[in-house]
Order: sequence, then structure tokens, then C-alpha cells
Amino acid sequence: MEVPEAANVRVRIAPSPTGFAHLGTASTALYNVLFARQSRGTFALRIDDTDQERNRPEYEQLIYESLGWLGLNWDEGPDRGGPYAPYRQSERVDLYRQYAAKLLADGKAYKCFCTAEELEAERRQAQFEKRPYKYSRRCLIDPPKDRTEFAVRFKVPGGEVKFKDMIRGEMVFDADLIGDFILMKSDGFPTYQFASPVDDAAMKISHVIRGEEHLSNTPYQLMIIDALAYERPVAYAHMPLILAKDGAKLSKRKHPESNLMLYREQGYLPEALINYLALLGWNPGTPQEIFTFDELVKVFSFDRVQHAGARFDWEKLNWINGEWIRAMDDAELVRRLRPFLPDLDDATIMRAVPALKTRMVKLADAVPLLDYLWTDPEPPVLEPDAIDRIKAAFAAIQDVRWEPEPLHEALTRVADESGVSRNKTFMPIRLSLTGKKISLPIDYTLALLPKDVAMQRLRRVAG
Repeated sequence: MEVPEAANVRVRIAPSPTGFAHLGTASTALYNVLFARQSRGTFALRIDDTDQERNRPEYEQLIYESLGWLGLNWDEGPDRGGPYAPYRQSERVDLYRQYAAKLLADGKAYKCFCTAEELEAERRQAQFEKRPYKYSRRCLIDPPKDRTEFAVRFKVPGGEVKFKDMIRGEMVFDADLIGDFILMKSDGFPTYQFASPVDDAAMKISHVIRGEEHLSNTPYQLMIIDALAYERPVAYAHMPLILAKDGAKLSKRKHPESNLMLYREQGYLPEALINYLALLGWNPGTPQEIFTFDELVKVFSFDRVQHAGARFDWEKLNWINGEWIRAMDDAELVRRLRPFLPDLDDATIMRAVPALKTRMVKLADAVPLLDYLWTDPEPPVLEPDAIDRIKAAFAAIQDVRWEPEPLHEALTRVADESGVSRNKTFMPIRLSLTGKKISLPIDYTLALLPKDVAMQRLRRVAG
């Protein structure tokens, strides 16, 4: 559908600091940033930290760190300030209480004194009668007189709630099916359903772009905005969920791939992860699959976002990451590899880069490919014919220039003269040098080692 316009585009994300930074947070942030940059608008980061039991400062820092690593920079936020500060919901509690009091005074909300046990009894009764549960409104009709502790409950007006979704089109919900819901808990803190729309309205958010799981929350939140006589956001967009391989929604508890920082630790490039996340649930409509961020800003559109959830595919991510690695300038790749290879100097890494580009899927792959340079492997036990091939190779490379090309030519001649395949010729050499069956191309495997070290490792196996 056509994207409704606004004089000033303002979008936001509002993650909760209750655990590690989630891949879904990055995906939602990406779509918000793309839309904001297309529209010359503003992207705000708001921290939903009203869960007093589970919030941790270190988790908030992870949100900043992970989004910063991806280059998804926010224009306003707790760490940067802005015209609608504060941007932590825990610092906006007085505002929520003020608006809750207004709704109470206007008769659009009421105090609920029900205990958890009483509410559970209502739910069980509805289940017994096989009907959907709605709060009975007992505290609206006949509130108990002897209680002081209460929550604030919204008085649902009924009727239809309509809004435009930039992906799904016109949406209509029957509010008569929605029971009166809690705005402020008895501990004085707001629920998500209350704090989020109040902040969206107060911060003049023009387009709410978030995950599909929030679609059912939208009618609740629009009723609150209407009750407070605020202007609604121009439009909503509920992006498809990222699903695990088994088709379930990515869970922090069940799916390690949901941990955003895992990708940095394993050496995925932020550019590649952004590229991949953009394609999860969105189709450019062309064969192109490798996109820079600036290209995504130019071509992204909501009319090509799919409705169904998108399954996370390690194979596709690895392919995209490999393509980015191979296209990267050698000097820049050395800079990216440095944290993974602290035992090597830049010159050695630079010499290895051409070969690494043929083998690496992610930056961390360089470690097992190059650790033989700082770790002396155990000599392998080989068959006599394999030892003969090492002796022939030793003799062939003894006087050649210690660089990949002449080493390759010399070893190729050894293989051709032996009458066996290159793989069979090179494997015992590879095992002697690295202790592994998989390494960089054999010419680079040799050339990266100092000549005396390489020859010593061959000599101790050949005898």
C-alpha cells in the first residue's frame, strides 16, 4: 500500500534491557533506520525499562553496543538526549501516573482492587464455561470498600478500532472482544500497553514500525491515544517475525542465533549482517542480493515486505558474509582480522589475506587456518609412501624463492612426477606443517611460515 506521509517523519524502537541484545531488535531497528533515512526523518531509541525485576544496566549497554556495531545510529536516545527526553521509561513514570490520573478523572479508567487470586478464579470460570475471558468489571460496578491497594484499569469503550498498516493494509479490530486492561500496576509502574502509546504520542512518533507480534497490541494502544485526545501516528507497519529453523519464533532461551553479539564474536561483518537482515522478510524484486546500506536506503519499500515470517538461514548468511569478505579491500580486512589474530603482526596477516579470502566464511575462521603459525603441531604418524612424498617435496622446495607462486610450481611438479593426485601429494605436507587436514592452499601454508620452521617440521616427519 502507499506509505502515508507526515510533515516530520519520526520513528523509534523501544527494546527492553532484560537480557542480551536480540537479533529481532536489530531487524526492527534496521527497517526504522531505512525509512527514517529515506524520509530525512528522525530515528529515536527509547529504553523500555519498567520491568524492575529483570532490567540490568549491562543489558542496556549491550543494546547501545550492538546497534552501534551494526551502524544503526539513533538520533535521539538516553545517551544522546533530544527534544523529548528522558528516553528511559523508568524516568518517565511521573508522566504515566499523570495521564492515568487524567483517565480516572475523565471516567475512562477506574481503580481495580482485585487480587491475583480473584482474577485467576475469573479466568478459570471462563475456561470452565468455554468462553473467552474478559474482566468482569466488578471493580467498576461494585468495588470493595475495605481495600487500599489498586491497579488502574482502562474502560474499553467498545466498537471498532481501525488503522492503516503499511504492510497489511486497512486493519479492523472489534473492541467489544477486548476486556478492560491494566494501565498502571499496583506497584505504581505502567504496563507496556500504556507506556508505549503515551510515549509514542508525547514524542510525536509519526510511523510505528515494529514486529508482527505487536499487531494485536495496536487496538489497545490506539484506544488509549484516542482517550487522551492525542493525535494518532500516521501509520503502523508490523514486520514479519524472524523464525528459527523449526519454524518457531526466535527465542532468547531456545535459539542461540537470536543473540546479536554472537555474530560479532564469530566474525560476521556488520555490513553483511545488515544486508542479510534486510532480505529477511523483504524482497527487492530484482536478482540483486548484495546491498550496501546506502543502496538499501534507496530501494527499500514496504510494499515488498512479505506477510509471513522469515526463517533464519545460516547458509544464506554465510554466503553473503563470504561475498563481503572477498570484496573487501585487503588493508581493511587486515584491520577487521586483527582482534581475532593477536599473535600475528599486520604484515603476516596481509600476506595471508589473499588465501584467507578463498577459505573464510567469517573472520573467526582465520584462527584455525593460521594457528599453526604460533603453535607447533604434533608430528603426524604417516605411511611410508606419504613420507616419501614429503622427502620429494623437501628436496623440491629447498632452493626455491620462499613465496607462494614458486612454491606452488615446485610442488605441482612433485605431484605430476609422483603419478598420484595433488591432494594425496599435499596432504602429508599439510599434516606435517599444521597438524590438520584442512588449511590454506599449500603454497600459502608453506610461505607464511619462516622457511627454517617449515623445513624443520617437514624434516622431523621425513626423518
